[in-house]
Amino acid sequence: MNYHDCIICLNVFFFTWSQATNVSWNYTAKLDFDNKKFNDELLGEYNAQSTCVCSAMCQEDCGVFGYNPKLKKCRVHTQFNCTSEMSDEAGWRYYFDKFLPMDCKDVRDNGHTSSGVYEIYPFGARSCPVRVYCDMETMDGGWTVIQNRKDGSLNFQRSWKEYKNGFGEPGQNVWIGNNLIHQLTKGKKSYLYVSITLENGTTLYELYERFSISDEGEKYKLFLAGDATGTLGDRMLNPGHPALVLSGMYFSTPNRDNDPWDISHCALKYRGGWWFNTCHNAFLNGPWADRYYWIKPWYPPIYYSTDVNGTMMMIKRH
Repeated sequence: MNYHDCIICLNVFFFTWSQATNVSWNYTAKLDFDNKKFNDELLGEYNAQSTCVCSAMCQEDCGVFGYNPKLKKCRVHTQFNCTSEMSDEAGWRYYFDKFLPMDCKDVRDNGHTSSGVYEIYPFGARSCPVRVYCDMETMDGGWTVIQNRKDGSLNFQRSWKEYKNGFGEPGQNVWIGNNLIHQLTKGKKSYLYVSITLENGTTLYELYERFSISDEGEKYKLFLAGDATGTLGDRMLNPGHPALVLSGMYFSTPNRDNDPWDISHCALKYRGGWWFNTCHNAFLNGPWADRYYWIKPWYPPIYYSTDVNGTMMMIKRH
């Protein structure tokens, strides 16, 4: 590296040190992509005498940069799409942001304060990003939305595989998938926030202090603990109603009966996937706007799903 390059790198170092975002520390090489070249989300290609000079070009909106010391070329990208086709070209090495957000709390901590759809990396930096809706307004923000129902346009009477992988669109009607919910909550202390908007426009909520689910091998078993507070009232821990306690229950779908009731199949009977006991006083994935007897989205106070104009489930690390 010549004197001019050193001065540039030192300037970058001191400028970014003052903002606690030194590029040398923020990025790490991903050797899996050596000698490859991709064009997704390309911000530009530049001449650069060193990796350090190239890293200085990765500023606003940049999440990935590639440098080829043989060609003295720098390529700056907003992000990396794992499903894109890459061409072979010797000499390239790519550097990824070390601080990729694992969930919406990380997104908020990275400075994003507007609610919307963001990419997170709950499976690690080498995995593909996952698009989720982040609520940045409720209780200081940083909430990852795991379930949302705005209307009846999306059917929630789905198979085990569909609930496992998720369905719908973030920001719209969605279930993000049990695999992803497990990944976001395993080994962590997470809140669960449940809200229901009524036909009259009133929104009620319940906040659970501890929430997680196990993996598929344990049938996505539900764990709830701690305090439950809010305006909805607790209908999942159900103190005093052991047959309706949902904590400790396995997930069931119409084609996979995992509830403990040996004389019926709750998910098939009530037409949706959920953590059923025998059966429930809380069930947010049932038929939309249906007056079917005993649907009970959240009883009391809500007996019929015709009284519901929207539901949402969100999680956030403590």
